Amino acid sequence: MPAPWSAGAECRIVGSLHGVETVNVWHFATNEVINDDPSLDTLLQQLITAMSQCVRDFLLPAVTSDWRFVQCDARRIAPTFSDPVIGTGTPADVGELSPTSHSVSCSLVSIRTGGGGKSGRGRKFLPPPGEAEIANSLINDATLLLIAAYLACVAEKFAGANATTFWRVGVLSTKKLHALGGSFDNAFREATQLSPVANVHYLGSRQIGHGR
Repeated sequence: MPAPWSAGAECRIVGSLHGVETVNVWHFATNEVINDDPSLDTLLQQLITAMSQCVRDFLLPAVTSDWRFVQCDARRIAPTFSDPVIGTGTPADVGELSPTSHSVSCSLVSIRTGGGGKSGRGRKFLPPPGEAEIANSLINDATLLLIAAYLACVAEKFAGANATTFWRVGVLSTKKLHALGGSFDNAFREATQLSPVANVHYLGSRQIGHGR
């Protein structure tokens, strides 16, 4: 499903960890023709439904029990912006691994597109596993397999020729998008590989009072 794209979208996975909001932003593109607002809403709802399923079935088993899935929302960002379509979580949508004592740790996902340079790579900071799944700042192998299963779900639905939705996940270069003569078509690259990183990472913006 190569460019030119008929639309680009931003999908956010919003959660809560120790009262701090966590937000993971994913970027997508589609070649489906969108004739009207109802058609757009249907496509965005498909995106939310598919991503929420991956969160519930595979991300929750890979993150700390202190994290709660609050909502998944999506909006068109190209060629024009749209209002978001929102799917909410439930009180039962919580992580399944051990507790964590602080809010700043996270699991890192590496995204590759087959293109060189920073614009061909991306990163996602997922909610962390619990402290029992971490030793010497490394996530244990069993948890890495759980994160990989979540990424496999995302890839099955949104990557490659056999994806089960009309959307393709990728990396959006804001530098290229906002450059003189820039466009969504030359700023977005489809993902070819989604991989978990073993090292635990830290986000200072997740400290209490900041939020990310």
